[in-house]
Amino acid sequence: MSIRFEIHGRIATLTLDRPDKLNALVPEMKAGFEDALARAAEPDVKVLLLRGAGRAFCAGGDIGWMAQALSEGRWEEMETLLDLGASVAHGLATLPKPVVAVVQGPAAGAGMSLALDADLRIATPEAKFSMAFVKIGLHPDWGGSVGLSRLVNPAIAAELMMTGDTLDASQAKALGLVNQVVPADQLEGAVESLARRLAAGPAETFARIKTTLLRNQGLDADSLRRRLEAEGAQMKAAMRHPDAKEGLAAFLEKRAPHFE
Repeated sequence: MSIRFEIHGRIATLTLDRPDKLNALVPEMKAGFEDALARAAEPDVKVLLLRGAGRAFCAGGDIGWMAQALSEGRWEEMETLLDLGASVAHGLATLPKPVVAVVQGPAAGAGMSLALDADLRIATPEAKFSMAFVKIGLHPDWGGSVGLSRLVNPAIAAELMMTGDTLDASQAKALGLVNQVVPADQLEGAVESLARRLAAGPAETFARIKTTLLRNQGLDADSLRRRLEAEGAQMKAAMRHPDAKEGLAAFLEKRAPHFE
């Protein structure tokens, strides 16, 4: 099972469960994500936690799977994964309750995007954040470019997307990408404390706050969807460019890529 979903005391937890692959994303997760988001929207849930099993939050798309799919021209499967990312990003942003990402290790590429799709982020010092897409000749997806542009100024967003540089937890916090950094041995207590506080809060007010936060940035559910679709269109185009094939091959071969 690549997605686990649990509800305890009105606190829901969606766990990416491919620890042997650093929770890398594949199309087979589609049904799990869709079911989890539908259940998280039910009245008995007041807060949603996003987590990754094992030592990573999420390493992004599964590079091995992507390289093989690209070499075999399986465009429909590739686009299913990209469309899923836009749907998940939209679902989390418009879910009328708080979403908290718990990042205890790498959050790279679409993994960083997924963390940014949450309303709040809590991390351990071991957390690493990277918009790594550019390193393999790809464009951000899963809401990464949209979420990053909502959280930091344009120059910082450009730097992170164009360099793919890795941020540690303290750097991410300084930029406003992380709300709390707590030692690993205190993580569970900090997460439980925050989740219980949110679960005890006013659900209707939280829903209104999320709508207001979008509106204050010139967005609503429809305009957000359009931005995510536009982001996805750029990624789909990037996937068909030779730089993508070269970038993926170079990553797997552990060498520097040679882009056009």
